Amino acid sequence: MLALVRDVRFALRMLARNPATTLVAVFTLALAIGVNTSIFSAVNAILLRPLPYADPDQLVMVLETQPDVERMAVPYLNYLDYKAENTTFSALVATGIHAATVTGKGNPEQVLVEMVSHDTLPALGVAPALGRNFLPEEDAPDGQKAVILRHGYWARRYAADPAVLGQTITLGGSDWTIVGVMPPDFRSMLPTSELMIPVGARASETTFRDRAARPEIYLLGRMKPGVREAEARADLQSIGDGLAKRYPKEYGNSRPLVLSLNEEMAQPVRGEMAMLMASVICVLLIAAANVANLMLERAMRRQKEMQIRAALGSGRWRLIRQLLIESLLVALFGAGLGLLLALWGVDLLAAARPPAYGGIRGPMAVDATVLGYTLAVALGTGLLFGLVPALQASRQNLAPALKDSDRHASAGGKNLRARNLLVVGEVALALMLLIGAVAAIRGLIRVQAVDPGFDPDRLLMSAVSTAPSPDASPAVAMQFWEQVRSNIAAIPGVVSVGWSAAAPFVTDQLEQFQPLGAERTPENMRSAGTYLVSPGYLETMKIPVLAGRTFGPHDGAGTAPVLIIDEALAEAFFPGQDPVGQRLQDKLSGLPSVEIVGVVGHVKQYGLDAPEKTPYQMYYAFAQLPEASQRQVRLIIMHMIVRFEGEPLAYVEQVRSAVTAADPLQPLFAVGPYTGHIFGSLMTRRYTITLLSVFAGLALVLAAVGLYAVMGNTVAQRTHELGVRMALGAQPRAVVRLVVRQGMALVGAGVAIGAIGALAMTRAMSTLLPGMIDATDPSPFLAVTPVLVVVGLLATYIPARRATRIDPMVALRHE
Repeated sequence: MLALVRDVRFALRMLARNPATTLVAVFTLALAIGVNTSIFSAVNAILLRPLPYADPDQLVMVLETQPDVERMAVPYLNYLDYKAENTTFSALVATGIHAATVTGKGNPEQVLVEMVSHDTLPALGVAPALGRNFLPEEDAPDGQKAVILRHGYWARRYAADPAVLGQTITLGGSDWTIVGVMPPDFRSMLPTSELMIPVGARASETTFRDRAARPEIYLLGRMKPGVREAEARADLQSIGDGLAKRYPKEYGNSRPLVLSLNEEMAQPVRGEMAMLMASVICVLLIAAANVANLMLERAMRRQKEMQIRAALGSGRWRLIRQLLIESLLVALFGAGLGLLLALWGVDLLAAARPPAYGGIRGPMAVDATVLGYTLAVALGTGLLFGLVPALQASRQNLAPALKDSDRHASAGGKNLRARNLLVVGEVALALMLLIGAVAAIRGLIRVQAVDPGFDPDRLLMSAVSTAPSPDASPAVAMQFWEQVRSNIAAIPGVVSVGWSAAAPFVTDQLEQFQPLGAERTPENMRSAGTYLVSPGYLETMKIPVLAGRTFGPHDGAGTAPVLIIDEALAEAFFPGQDPVGQRLQDKLSGLPSVEIVGVVGHVKQYGLDAPEKTPYQMYYAFAQLPEASQRQVRLIIMHMIVRFEGEPLAYVEQVRSAVTAADPLQPLFAVGPYTGHIFGSLMTRRYTITLLSVFAGLALVLAAVGLYAVMGNTVAQRTHELGVRMALGAQPRAVVRLVVRQGMALVGAGVAIGAIGALAMTRAMSTLLPGMIDATDPSPFLAVTPVLVVVGLLATYIPARRATRIDPMVALRHE
């Protein structure tokens, strides 16, 4: 132990004797370790930290799937059957979300309400901080209307008043009793919700009593101790097979889909996080290579010292240990400074992160796990960049220690080869990162240029309540929407206005259809994205009409429902035919079949680069649907789409006034330019690519600095040789060519290796970012390689020019 302490003291003295080298090494490592710690804090918060629930590994998510739709919400009646018949879950609970208007105290506002079964909170292992959980009798259609407030809503609307329990809140026109307040650290799977109500309180509504309807409910299951996910999946699959036999038309070919909750929460950004983590590790390796070069150069200057120490009896391990301790101290100093940079970096990442990077697992923070990672990185990096110099310096020939030898000549060979290999590695890694960043940027540009299928410019989207009261009939609700539409149309500067129950990039709705003449069996059912719209919606969105007509004033209540389909559905089911006048079997029209009156272009529903749940789309005039179908969908938020002559944001207050003129208790919400939704759909991609580009630029700078340092030191060590060449008549241009050729040989080797690595990397990126990265595109290689070559040329040319200013007489006397 005393020997170790002595080694540490000696190492500190040696580092202090070379402050310039030490500071450069520390700051280089601090930069690399800082970005590594920052990104790892995000990885920890999003992927690694346990879910904030009791025994999270026992939790699964349950959805439903069909052959042509991968994931769907679970009908409420199916949930009741799964809950009653399963044998593998200690709890199977329902949760979902819907929008409702809060009136009474304060201004009316639209809030998102989380629906939960009475046993949801106990299943998660959480409880209200104030008050109580829902009672079983409240989780029923005729039970007392009880509501629990999220902590943020309680603090904002009620000023954190503990006397709020027992008060009533008017939600959707009905009075609900406040029975609890959730703790501030409660993290729901639906983080934007502000209130919680029992899901059973809505069980008498049409959509909850229809086994074929899907009112945005999904299930959480807590598996019994010892039960594996495969067993739970088989259990629910068996129940699904039974439901298909009992309810062939309603349940059909639906089946339960069991997913690990932990994996599901991490899945949306797993690819992006893996890519960012790989990029900062590359930056760390480049920084380590730079520091290794510094330590090698320092070790070369200490050859005499090492030889004398060996001559006095120090063994090779003793010399290696001394040099490794110095390297580890440099790494620890760099980690300490890097940790300070990471504290700032984490705040920056958290402030700019998109919603997908937000965390059910908690905020991005430098916690114990992150500190442990930083320490491990520091120790690993210290060993990584310290081992090669230590091994090189510990190989001693004792004879030169007894005479005054040319240490530059003796040190040159192996040490310079090691340093050259490190530079080649730096260039290769930098090229890979740069090609990856350029490929991602090109992919983003390509995706941004994708036609969404409509014209979002000068388009304002806002949402209004689905009905002025929960008991309003569909006719009354539609009268409210039409009054709002009429009021908005009267605003000067409005070009057109329409409304829809679903909107591209915002919300979706899936309905089923069958080809005419096909037997109405689950096997023949197909799903289509469905829009229930007003006349004028297609014109306002500027969705191109390819055949037939759109909806007009004559497509109103009391007329037979007609259908407009998109080009994908037309091509699939009416190839080589005119779809207009053809018929399809559907569910919403209430008819044996419905006539197709128009064909329009396909729109991007889920994002410019997002996969579609189904390739087909259909449009109904909401007013034409029978009341039973209208009641099925009336609780969906209605989206008002308005096209203006000028900038949409300038009209927001006028649109808001138009809504309140129709009903003062109905607020306008989720209002903004439609371009904002398109921009938001790429926010996660843009955030990831921006960080990747920053890290690639940092890698380029570090690689250039490393190459410059190596060439500068090479010139310094070859002072005698270059002086001799010039004394013998070598021209300055020849000396420049000699040095540049040596440096560019290293750059060329690095580019060749990096190009091979970049091929593999872009293929991996195309998997992580599907639809964005084209692994066969040569443009990133052609764009990046010349840039790196030019940077390498500059990094070698400057030391080469310095070599031409060597005085031959001074060089001949140089030791």
